[in-house]
Amino acid sequence: MELRLAQPSDAPKWVELFKLCYGNDYPYKQIYDPVYVSSILDPASGDQTLLVVNGDDIRASITLLSCDEFTNNPVINLARPLFHPESYQEGSAKGLIHQLCEIAKENKNFVVTRVPVYDAEQQGLFEDCGFKCVGYQPNKHLINTHKGFLFYVLKNPDIIGQRMVVSGSLSQVGALAMAVFENFGIVNRILIRDNIAGYPLETEYEIVEATGEEFQIFKLQSMTKNWMPEISTGANRGHGFLRLPSNTPVQAYLGREVKGSETKVLAGITYFYDDIDKCIRILDGFSNDDITLGALLQKVVNTAREKYSAAYVEIDILAISPMLLKCAEQIGFTPVAYFPGFYRVGEHVSDVVKMVKINVNYEPEKYQHSEQTFRIAKIIDDNFRDQKTGVAIINLLRTLPVFRGLGDGELRKISKVFVQKLYRPGEIIFKQGAPGEEAYVVMRGQVDICLSAETKPIASIKTGQVFGEQAFLDGSPRTAMAVATQPSILLIVRRDEFTRLMQREPNLGMVIMRNIAIDLSNKLRMANRTIMERKQIK
Repeated sequence: MELRLAQPSDAPKWVELFKLCYGNDYPYKQIYDPVYVSSILDPASGDQTLLVVNGDDIRASITLLSCDEFTNNPVINLARPLFHPESYQEGSAKGLIHQLCEIAKENKNFVVTRVPVYDAEQQGLFEDCGFKCVGYQPNKHLINTHKGFLFYVLKNPDIIGQRMVVSGSLSQVGALAMAVFENFGIVNRILIRDNIAGYPLETEYEIVEATGEEFQIFKLQSMTKNWMPEISTGANRGHGFLRLPSNTPVQAYLGREVKGSETKVLAGITYFYDDIDKCIRILDGFSNDDITLGALLQKVVNTAREKYSAAYVEIDILAISPMLLKCAEQIGFTPVAYFPGFYRVGEHVSDVVKMVKINVNYEPEKYQHSEQTFRIAKIIDDNFRDQKTGVAIINLLRTLPVFRGLGDGELRKISKVFVQKLYRPGEIIFKQGAPGEEAYVVMRGQVDICLSAETKPIASIKTGQVFGEQAFLDGSPRTAMAVATQPSILLIVRRDEFTRLMQREPNLGMVIMRNIAIDLSNKLRMANRTIMERKQIK
């Protein structure tokens, strides 16, 4: 057995091993072309592929990806793992990984790799070589269908000692971090702080498209002596499971303030579309205020859904950036991996949280997990299962003016305080003079508002409309009665439940109260206009 660096002439045998490992259905068909493969095996490409060969046969292969940026960070990123089925027993697979471990030790680097959740042998290989599981991302890579992948990291004790200790975080992030810390033997208790305020998801400033080059110009202009990054720029911008090179351009959005002839760029965000995995990967961002970055992140999420029909959006956020972590949660992102010490900040390193917003139906993958992966996979699986609940309610709430400016994550929290109830035609929902302890949303049907049972309706509330909110605000008695005129399904929220939610999520409460105030103001204006018109008629 010989361990050596791959050369372009190894392409035909590499393709044979790839077919043996992953079949003939990989979506990027050029990977089966030896001419193309020779270009990615060429060390001049920037990537280094290590091989274990036995005569003319390649028994194992793995690639150390080059860094587009990120070069100041202590991470070796692995990709394109190919292991002949017999390499596990004969030791060539383990010999290759041990060699990588020695390279990482010499260079004082972490090593990170992605392992298919369905490949128990490969999981065992990396665990036997000292790698620890730090995450699990469902539906991450498209091979023949979207498959889940586990994240494994080989730690570097010297770098772990330079970590900026995380004192507080969101509940989902904190639960995942504690499981990773346990795997790594790191002592770091985290205070759960769900009342963190995130960036607003709306902005009064203008959002415009830009190129990656324009983004870099404005980012450099914004960087001051005390500038602190929040997004961990992608170490490699290759596409798909194999992280193949692509000419897909980096795209950007800029948030800018326009005053007369003067334009000031306040924030920016970059991303690209991975056309193999059908996803959006967010690369970088900057902000000169505490407002605009959240709206830009929401804009990318909307673009992913509306323009690309992307299966998911992913972003790596520094653990020392609570406002952006909270903002991502508000939009509906879920943490799927926690990387201790992966981003260098001055003389220290920060932990990094990988967060994902899935735009397809989540279906759990049932595979046998090792002891160390089971807990992490269960935490993430539980979080995604939780997201499946109340989808129909969230879709309705998203259309209501009272919830404008809230992300899917916040709407999910709101949906949990609503209960559904069916009313038959003619059934009274509340009477005049009753306490205003509940507010209602018509999910289906129609409700009439009357001053009494004998009078004609003064308003008809139809699907997607809210009623009962005025008395709900202060608990005052109802000034009218509400009656279902059709079979109606209503969403009902109690005042005390809603108050507790707003106390836990002050930003959410502020947005809703603003929207209610705008709605009541509009209703009052319309009422005043109607009164004036009637006076003129008289």
